[in-house]
Amino acid sequence: MKVFFILLLIVNIVFGLVQWLVPYEQLVAKNNSAIPVAEELRLLDEPVASDSPSTSGINSQNQMGELQVSEAIIDNQLCITIGPFKDKTRALEVSGRYSAKNIKGELRSSLEKEYLGIMVYIASHKNRQAAVKTAEALAKKGIRDYLIINEPGRPYALSLGVFGLKKNADRLIAKLKQLKYPVQSEPRYRNRTIFWLYYQHSTENPIDSMLDADDIENGINQIQSQCI
Repeated sequence: MKVFFILLLIVNIVFGLVQWLVPYEQLVAKNNSAIPVAEELRLLDEPVASDSPSTSGINSQNQMGELQVSEAIIDNQLCITIGPFKDKTRALEVSGRYSAKNIKGELRSSLEKEYLGIMVYIASHKNRQAAVKTAEALAKKGIRDYLIINEPGRPYALSLGVFGLKKNADRLIAKLKQLKYPVQSEPRYRNRTIFWLYYQHSTENPIDSMLDADDIENGINQIQSQCI
């Protein structure tokens, strides 16, 4: 029992010496240095603070500025299309008028269907001789213009003309129906190369039309549109 009290006395003496020799602030600072700093808590719907709040505003302004400039450039450009020209020589002639004013353009071509009119015809002939026989019978009744055509699904058809005006085609159809002929009709087209002139300019320097009255009478137009 005496030994226990002696050891307890020694421990108390040593603890007292340690507190007396080492300041309490050093012991607390040393222990706190190993404790990590806690992260700042925030709500889920709370916005995150930016390290540089002015940076995002500057970037947004720059992006908006670039977008406005791009739109302004597009809006500032206009495209001119001149045509259609059925004759390449005529297209080059009109192009020369613009070239004389130092206006450079581009000549393009496209394969398009040209409307010819309504064809009136009688089909269902077995051979050419049968078609000629029908044509001779019609000639006696005053219908003398004809052409024998051979097309897929329509062999030895007797074409009685292609009419640009529908009323003329309808008049002939009515007459053939009175004569009891199985008359038919359909619109006719043909493929041909069409030429166009293309120019581009700004709204500050518009391109004046250099088409003459003859061009306009032939259906040639100068069309202005927004460039794509």
